Amino acid sequence: MFEEYDFLLESIGSEDYWSDVGIDIAISNISQLDNSSWNKLESTLLAKSEVWRGRCAESLGDSNDERALRVLLTLLKAREESVVIHAIESIESVFLAGYLHDRAQVIRALDEGFEAESRTLKLMAATLVRKLSEA
Repeated sequence: MFEEYDFLLESIGSEDYWSDVGIDIAISNISQLDNSSWNKLESTLLAKSEVWRGRCAESLGDSNDERALRVLLTLLKAREESVVIHAIESIESVFLAGYLHDRAQVIRALDEGFEAESRTLKLMAATLVRKLSEA
């Protein structure tokens, strides 16, 4: 199943198609991943392109699987701001859906800071930490 997910994230060239159709297919694929597929995803994640990792982060925002959160926390450490933004947005979606069981783990990861150190990332992280702390 990972191979289908990988191919989907890699092969869609049009951002319009990705946002209209591709992301829904990817979300469906995520829900069908078995342990072996999750292991492949985690082991190849850092070798993938910026676009692939951003799409991966986007597709994990509806997942209630603890492994999805692990991947999103890994993506918080990406060098590319766009990947980190997608990861933060998806973590927030997981939280709002009620799937986030260990808020402290996420707060620690967000408090560690980001390599890019952009104002946007700092604001997004601070806002999410506030929401998690108040919940």
